[in-house]
Amino acid sequence: MIATSFKAKAVALAFGFSMFSAVTAFAATAPLTIINGQALFGNNFSVPGDFSDTWTFTLTDATDIGGTASSTYLTIGSLLFSGVDLTSVTLASSAGIQTDLTYNFPGGSSTTNTWKFSVANLAAGSYTLTVAGVAGLATITDAQASYGGNLTFTAAVPEPETYGMLALGLGLVGFAARRRQNNVKFF
Repeated sequence: MIATSFKAKAVALAFGFSMFSAVTAFAATAPLTIINGQALFGNNFSVPGDFSDTWTFTLTDATDIGGTASSTYLTIGSLLFSGVDLTSVTLASSAGIQTDLTYNFPGGSSTTNTWKFSVANLAAGSYTLTVAGVAGLATITDAQASYGGNLTFTAAVPEPETYGMLALGLGLVGFAARRRQNNVKFF
């Protein structure tokens, strides 16, 4: 199970390195592209240092949003593949929750830094996802630090009070229609 987990993380790391183009800026703002209720985001860094990336998106209906952002440091022998230490992830003013997982294997180790976040019932409007951290330094020429993540957008489920108000409204309309029907006289 642990070996499978490490393989999955190594594949995810390789995916993260290849998916996003290199950026040396330490503050980026970009719109998210949402396709089939999913959005991917991330950044590569060829120079180490602090960064803060802001991703923007617009909702047209009430929506529940959840997602993750992660990065991995991988060391094999004396080679360090740079990673990113994510220090905060904020979605629409709600902070994410951080977990770290370290896996030691013969000749090296990997540490995955993951942030999970979610916000329920966001109203229609414009929102931001802000990812901040520190890009690491690699001992390998042309290696880049990177992080990646995803968001899932689903239609918000109405609160129970909404269903109660709907039922009350339908009941009042039915009561008014029945009362009106009883008052109709035929000549």
